[in-house]
Amino acid sequence: MGLVTIWLSKNVKSNVAVDLINPAHARWALAVAILSVLFEKLPRFEANLFYDRYHLLFATVCIAISCALVLSEKLSRIGLFLFTISIFVYAFSSWSAYHNHGWLSVWTIPAALAFGAKWWDSELYRFYLRASLGIAMLAACAQKVLAGTYLDGSFITFLSFYGGTTEQMFGFLCGPEAKLHSCTAHQGLGIFIVAWQAVVGVLLLIGVRNLLFLAIEIAFLLGAGVYADEMNFQVLNIALLCVGFGYGMRIWIFILCSIFLIVDLYGISSIINHVL
Repeated sequence: MGLVTIWLSKNVKSNVAVDLINPAHARWALAVAILSVLFEKLPRFEANLFYDRYHLLFATVCIAISCALVLSEKLSRIGLFLFTISIFVYAFSSWSAYHNHGWLSVWTIPAALAFGAKWWDSELYRFYLRASLGIAMLAACAQKVLAGTYLDGSFITFLSFYGGTTEQMFGFLCGPEAKLHSCTAHQGLGIFIVAWQAVVGVLLLIGVRNLLFLAIEIAFLLGAGVYADEMNFQVLNIALLCVGFGYGMRIWIFILCSIFLIVDLYGISSIINHVL
C-alpha cells in the first residue's frame, strides 16, 4: 500500500506542471477538434445539396457555428449542445457505415456536456479523454496484431509499391524482391508502429501526462498523417490529447493543425503530384 501511495504522489506531482495555464487554451483545442470534424464533412457539402439532404446541410452549418461558440466561456456549453445534435444527425443517418473519425468525435466531444459549464476545469473530463484515446490506441494495436500484416511487414511493403505517393516513402528501404517476400526493414517498421500504439495506449490509461510524451506523440501522429495522407483524423487526436493532458492548444499548435486541415482538403499526394 505504501508503494502505491508513493507512486500516486509522484504521478500527481508530475501532473501539476501540465495543469492549464489559461482555460482558453482548452477551448481552442476543443474548437480545433470540432473544426477537424467540419473539414471532414465539407467535401460532401455539394453532394448533400445535389441529393437534397438538407438535414445534413443544416448539421454541417451547425457544426461550423458550434466551433465558434465553443471558444466563448459563456457560450461554450451552447456550442457543445449544438455540436452534439449535429453530429448525432450525421451518425444516425449512416450509422452502419460511419467511420472511425466520426465515432471518436461522437464519444469524446459531446461528453464535455456532462462535466459542467466549465468543462475545461474538469480533471474527470481530462481523464475521460485520456482513457478513451488509450482504449482506442490499444484497440488499433490489437487489430493490427490480429491481422498480422504489420507484424510481418507485408502491409508496409504493399503500400510501398502500390500505395499513394506519400505511402511509397519507405519503398527505398527494400528492393523489388520485397514484392514476393517482405524485407526486414518493412517488418521492423510495422512492428515499431504496433509497439508504439501499445505503449501509448498503456501510458494514457495509467495517467502519464509528461509534456515530452505529448510532444513525441504529436510528432508521431503528424508523421502518420503525412504517410497515410490523412491529416484530419490526426488533428482530431492531437486536439483531444491537448485537452486530456491539461495543456490546451497553444497558438503554434493551432496554426499547424489549421494548415494541415486545409492541406488535407486537397490531399498531400495530390499536391505533390501537381507540383512535380
